[in-house]
Amino acid sequence: MKRREWLLALATLAGCSKKQPAGRGPAKKQYALKGEVLRLRPGEKIAVIKHDKIGDWMEAMTMDFPVPNEADFAKLAEGRHIKATVNVNDEYFWLTDVQVEPAE
Repeated sequence: MKRREWLLALATLAGCSKKQPAGRGPAKKQYALKGEVLRLRPGEKIAVIKHDKIGDWMEAMTMDFPVPNEADFAKLAEGRHIKATVNVNDEYFWLTDVQVEPAE
């Protein structure tokens, strides 16, 4: 294989891997999250969330969650109560499917 063909093949494979958030890979498990947004770090797309127990994965606590999808991150604001999906694999976790809960 010539160098040009090899580079083209490599570029094609790299383009096919964009289905998952960059560097995260596919989720092996997904869990429902319910919590309150305490702080946002927009430059990193991180939400600090005080959450209820998350299935058999995590006890109730406050922690940082990456929210890589722009539309999901845009729904977040300090003080909002949300529901979301926590995606987990062997190395990473991140939120998707963010839904804002109505104010009580």
